[in-house]
Amino acid sequence: MRITKRQLRGIIRESLSEVQRPWGTYAQKGSNYWSDVIVMSPNGDSVLVDGLETYVRDVPRQLEAWSGFPVDAAFAEELVAELKNQMRSGYVEVGVTVENGVWRI
Repeated sequence: MRITKRQLRGIIRESLSEVQRPWGTYAQKGSNYWSDVIVMSPNGDSVLVDGLETYVRDVPRQLEAWSGFPVDAAFAEELVAELKNQMRSGYVEVGVTVENGVWRI
């Protein structure tokens, strides 16, 4: 039996939807749209993606899992660099959106 990427994303999204988000959920979702504002976690050692603590290096995978849209390598690299830069400054607030499969900061 083969599972497509789309089916696998759906399975992951379904299993993640059962996860309790300690900081709430903030992402806006639509059929062709997903957006969130990534902020520093209260602990200061990670960021919040849709209300869940996530290490900066794992943010692209978390975005892909929550949104259901693939994150290309170029965008992932740009996003992680921006998050690391903001983490060094002590304040993180990065808005991310994907619309019709195109990610933007």
